[in-house]
Amino acid sequence: HCHSLTSVRLPIVAMPSPPTPLPSLLDFEGLLSFYLAFHSDATNQAIHVAFIPAIAWSLLVGVSRIPGVPAALLLSYTAYYTYLNAPLGITWGATLGTGLFVSSMTFAKTEPASAKIALGVHVASWIAQFIGHGVFERRAPSLFTGFLHSFLAAPFFVFVECAFKLGMLPELHKRVRARADKIRSELDAARKKK
Repeated sequence: HCHSLTSVRLPIVAMPSPPTPLPSLLDFEGLLSFYLAFHSDATNQAIHVAFIPAIAWSLLVGVSRIPGVPAALLLSYTAYYTYLNAPLGITWGATLGTGLFVSSMTFAKTEPASAKIALGVHVASWIAQFIGHGVFERRAPSLFTGFLHSFLAAPFFVFVECAFKLGMLPELHKRVRARADKIRSELDAARKKK
């Protein structure tokens, strides 16, 4: 028999409907809670802490030959994160954001094969993300539920998650974890209904 593509079901790439409305893109705690709901496993979190910056770095290397684009990306993300939470957004921009920008631009200018290497890093980093979700988290990535939310929140989430791991912002962590637990419970209940 020949099956149509619409009859093929791949569980990790299914586009689940969110059990609760997606948070506003301007809701800092909502975005963190949404993202954390899909990243509760410690190994998956570690994979994301390592490979989300690698994805951002390789993307910056990839667009480095387009004048102004890398700086515009850095400034846009920093401005967005600063709007969400001024102290954390400014700190992200001054540390992780600037570090990614400077290292990627230096690499792009000094390594003749930078585009090929960056492509390899980019692909390997995405593969690591999917392994983290499929093997350790056992939950589809958040980008399948809220693509834009995930794309915008991921670099900030790993930064804030590191602050949480260092014992910083305990009240924020407590609130975000409670909301994430509720979202995760609703996702699990929706999955069991299928």
